[in-house]
Amino acid sequence: MQWLNMSSETTIPTLQDRIRLLCIQTFFKNADGNPVSLMGAGVLSAMIMYGIGAPKMQLFAWLVLHFSVCLTIFFFQQHVKRIGISRENAECFFLIRAYLGYAVCGLFGALVLFLLGRPAGLAHVFVFMITTTLVMVGYMTYATMFRYCLMVNALAFLPFVVYCIYRYVATGEQFFLLMIASSAVWQAIVGSKALQLTRSVVGEIEARERLHDEMAERKAAEEALRESQDRSQRLAIMLRLICDNVPDLLWAKDLENRYIFVNAALCERFFGCSSTEEPIGKTFDDYVQRERERHLDDPEWFTYGQYSQDIDRHTISRDEATTFEEAGNVRGKFVHFDVHQSRFVNAQGELIGTVGCARDITERKTVEMQVQHLAHHDVLTDLPNRVLLSARMEQSLALARRERSMLALLFIDLDRLKPVNDALGHDAGDLLLKEVASRLQAVLVRETDTAARFGGDEFVVLLPRINKRQDAAVVAERIRNALDRPFAIDQRVVDISASIGVAVFPYDGEDVESLLRNADAAMYRVKNAGRNGFRFFAEAADMGDLEQIAI
Repeated sequence: MQWLNMSSETTIPTLQDRIRLLCIQTFFKNADGNPVSLMGAGVLSAMIMYGIGAPKMQLFAWLVLHFSVCLTIFFFQQHVKRIGISRENAECFFLIRAYLGYAVCGLFGALVLFLLGRPAGLAHVFVFMITTTLVMVGYMTYATMFRYCLMVNALAFLPFVVYCIYRYVATGEQFFLLMIASSAVWQAIVGSKALQLTRSVVGEIEARERLHDEMAERKAAEEALRESQDRSQRLAIMLRLICDNVPDLLWAKDLENRYIFVNAALCERFFGCSSTEEPIGKTFDDYVQRERERHLDDPEWFTYGQYSQDIDRHTISRDEATTFEEAGNVRGKFVHFDVHQSRFVNAQGELIGTVGCARDITERKTVEMQVQHLAHHDVLTDLPNRVLLSARMEQSLALARRERSMLALLFIDLDRLKPVNDALGHDAGDLLLKEVASRLQAVLVRETDTAARFGGDEFVVLLPRINKRQDAAVVAERIRNALDRPFAIDQRVVDISASIGVAVFPYDGEDVESLLRNADAAMYRVKNAGRNGFRFFAEAADMGDLEQIAI
């Protein structure tokens, strides 16, 4: 049978409370067989007292009372066994058991009443032995409750000592002095040993509980650490899964530009590796160099990120994030990325590197370029349209004014296009316009020259930075000759020609509108003169045709 009953109380007891509880539990455990021993000691004491002539009735009453208390102790301890000792009832049970023990010890102390008037002799020795044995057993059995043992000593043994002192003072018999001396020596020896035993037992209980607390704390700390590590591991796995499932490129670098984290997208798109651990400790330039060495015959194989280290240093030097767009070839494929990069600071506020992300905007940029191209180019011929032509003319005029140079504007109108549309259809006419655009571009050998479709069968050629008017005449003649050659359209030969009017800055106009207007006027002079030729605006003015052209 166990004396401990676990309490349902949720509050955690203090160390001293638990030590007190264990002392009480040990007290009841050690006192388990005491009622029987006490009854045996009572019978032996009654026999001794009967032998020295103690009154039978008083002795019988003492024995009955003694048995009653011992039985009460027995049944009470059985009750305690059934219920168990917990923090709630421990003090109450101990108090009841202590008073019952005090009652038994008081009965043993009352044996001196049967010695009154008896001559010194063996009966006194027997009483001394019984009481000292009782006290010694109490000290040894109830070592966890030293105060209780002191009460046992006071109630059981002290009356005999007082009786001996009284008899010695009254009679002066040396026998009682010997009893007093023996009692004093015995008390000193047994009391000191009992105190040591109590300290040892209680100290052992306290040490065991402290060890239990330390082990519990260590176990709790280990459990908390394990749970923290598990949470951290789960979080790390989750973050890794999130980062690897994001299509954007994610990375972190140390202060030496070495990667300390990369996601799967970065490994796949840039490094050509499947493991995210492979780039750790390496720099972007390491992989660029490796790719370039593998394709020495293709200098355009990997051109992206040429200034990565400069960008990293720039990011570290700024408090704000760095945002930029970067384009180039990655393993032979052109890409365009929107990049965001910032300083990487740890929990202590220390700068440890850079962290960034990049989103592939190649497709978006392609669409934007297509939209931009469509906004500034003719859909049919893919030549610059009026909007782009006007913008380039403004730029060229500004340059010509600054450099005090000349530029020429050629206004081209196709001759005999309407019969082609009527005879072969508009699809054939569209094919013819495409061929005309192609021949115009072939004639213009300078990158700065522009051939634009002005509308319908009209084209405009911009020639910036010419040295003399004759340069424009040479180009106009080349265009006339190129367009005068037969065209093969839908397996048919088509002949057309072109009427070209030429206006030169600054002589024939100083802005876009005047140059276009005057070149158009010169072109109509060619039309009126029989087509298939070119003429400068100044020549038309010298011939006095301006008024007729304006009409």
